[in-house]
Amino acid sequence: MLKTTVLAVLVGLASAATTLPSAAQFLAGPPNFPSNGYEEDCAYPLNYMPRVTRAHIQSIDGQPVYLVPVCEDGLIGRNDDYGWLFVHGNVDTLRLPIARNDTLMAALTAQGYDSQDVISLRFGGGDSITLYVHQRNLR
Repeated sequence: MLKTTVLAVLVGLASAATTLPSAAQFLAGPPNFPSNGYEEDCAYPLNYMPRVTRAHIQSIDGQPVYLVPVCEDGLIGRNDDYGWLFVHGNVDTLRLPIARNDTLMAALTAQGYDSQDVISLRFGGGDSITLYVHQRNLR
């Protein structure tokens, strides 16, 4: 009888030892992700952008241009945290040719942006252009 009781207690302890760590996650609450997780999520459209050259930008003349705001959360002062967007986009060194292109600048100024707010450019179907923009300080 004593052997059976001891065996039952050991089985109970072994079962409790395997289920307690999984219950600990409910006591701790949801995981606390660092702020970098949000920044990467809001910029997901920028992954795998094709290369753009000065000649590509100079060839734009009268095509429809669409603007897509990226990581504009509307919090004053928070938009300056996204400086890395401008370096990792595909137009990092092409903002001057963008500023000289009348078609792109007309679309940008109509929406309150300028050439310094462009992060990436993508050529789309129907000979359209998509500009991904981020306004550092919401004007």
